[in-house]
Amino acid sequence: MFIDLLKSMGFRKSNNDNSWLKDYGNNVTLKVMPTDLNEVEIELNMPIPADLNPDLSSDPKDLVYLIMSMPIDKDLLQSLHNALNDLVSLRLIMVMSN
Repeated sequence: MFIDLLKSMGFRKSNNDNSWLKDYGNNVTLKVMPTDLNEVEIELNMPIPADLNPDLSSDPKDLVYLIMSMPIDKDLLQSLHNALNDLVSLRLIMVMSN
């Protein structure tokens, strides 16, 4: 069922491992990796300027602060918005299914 959800959201199976990828453009990708029967790991990849501190904790406020501190253009902001929207949707679905 989770695989069907990922497919319907536009994720594609990686050839390298057991993960699912979605490319949002502008070097923004979301990677979903099942770790066992009831858990998945979600990884957001995005460009981070060298002068910013990319050392993030698991606190979502740190990610939002980092994004707001970046010199960002409209296209990158749209890509990040779409990726974060999918990330939140996946987390909500996982919480509701448990």
